[in-house]
Amino acid sequence: MPMRPRKPSLLVAATLFLLLTPFNQALADNDAKIKIMTQNQYLGADLAPIVAAADPAAFNSAVISALQSISANNYPERVQALAKTIADKSPHLVALQEMWSFGCTPTSPTIPDPCGLFGPAFNNHLTATLAVLNGLDANYYEAATVQNLTIESVGFPVPGVPVFLDQDSYPDIFVTVIDRDVILARGDVTTSPVTYACVKPSQDGCNFEFVAGASIGGLPLNIERGFVAVDALVKGETYRFVNTHLEVRFPDPDNLLSRIFQSIQASELLGTLAFQPGPPGSRLLLLGDINSDPNDPYPSQESGPFLTPYQQFVTGLTWDGAQLPLAFDDVWALQRKQTSGFTCCEAPDLRNGTSIHERRVDMIFSMSSPGKVKAKVLNTKPEDKTPSGLWPSDHATVHAKLTFDDDHAKHKQDHEGDDDN
Repeated sequence: MPMRPRKPSLLVAATLFLLLTPFNQALADNDAKIKIMTQNQYLGADLAPIVAAADPAAFNSAVISALQSISANNYPERVQALAKTIADKSPHLVALQEMWSFGCTPTSPTIPDPCGLFGPAFNNHLTATLAVLNGLDANYYEAATVQNLTIESVGFPVPGVPVFLDQDSYPDIFVTVIDRDVILARGDVTTSPVTYACVKPSQDGCNFEFVAGASIGGLPLNIERGFVAVDALVKGETYRFVNTHLEVRFPDPDNLLSRIFQSIQASELLGTLAFQPGPPGSRLLLLGDINSDPNDPYPSQESGPFLTPYQQFVTGLTWDGAQLPLAFDDVWALQRKQTSGFTCCEAPDLRNGTSIHERRVDMIFSMSSPGKVKAKVLNTKPEDKTPSGLWPSDHATVHAKLTFDDDHAKHKQDHEGDDDN
């Protein structure tokens, strides 16, 4: 009686499948995946009146008004929402801008607690963010920082700018101000700051050479801005992660040509990244508030004869049209489902009812085209507001999941995206 062949067991069948399938196809998933985020935390006030003050009295009044605005915008409450956004999405790396530190030294001979008059205005964004994340059991650490605008010593024995709160001739408080851009890394991510050969090193990063100037109480001051980077190891893959905050479009609102500041800063950053590349095999990611929208006009008689930062980053051209050996993909634009992705800006007091964002300036760029993209704009819904009705920031937070592989061309039409509404 002839024997009938028996059906192989599931274990045998699986073994035969693995033996007969090329090894790289048998692997379930060997793609490189990374979750990243950019978040501008907002200082809570418009500093333009301070810069524009024509005399010491106007300057003093503008400083008091700014401190009142910062207090009303209640950063200690807002940071709860901002940090929770990070904890909820759990990105491997976070680019943070406007990580301010406001300090106050009381000197008043007549006012018992002059610093206390401004409520929660004086705080350290970085310290507060890490503290809230720790309270949420989100394990993050400060991976690298660049220090930008700094007002600590202006020639007085007490650090900071003197502010007069009453009619006598004695300053009642001295205020210190530090602006920083910071990279946070999740506890399971190994990082090392990148040391760039720049003219103006600042902590772990660089300040731009070409910066706008201002006058603070009659004293000249540079509006320092900069960039900072880390090399990071995420699940065995190496990334060079860069964070920046460029100058606003028109630092002089009455001069359209003042947009040249952000354009030259973008060129300096591009040149630095091009001529000091990351480790072999690493992927270059650039995030931050670039203060430049994809729809900003190209060079014209009205806007000036120079390319905007966004135009430079996606073409590899400098502000005056010179070609550099790198160009980035705008990650948001790679998604199949195209939405506005607007990230800026809510009302200065953060109390507008619905989001009024009308520009996309908070960006995630990748030099290597990811095979899959899933990006989302966060903190734009009324339910995202704080208990007292404040938006967490005047900017939205942008989060993205990127998947890279060696054959990303087959995924070119397979980008995934979420609505930003």
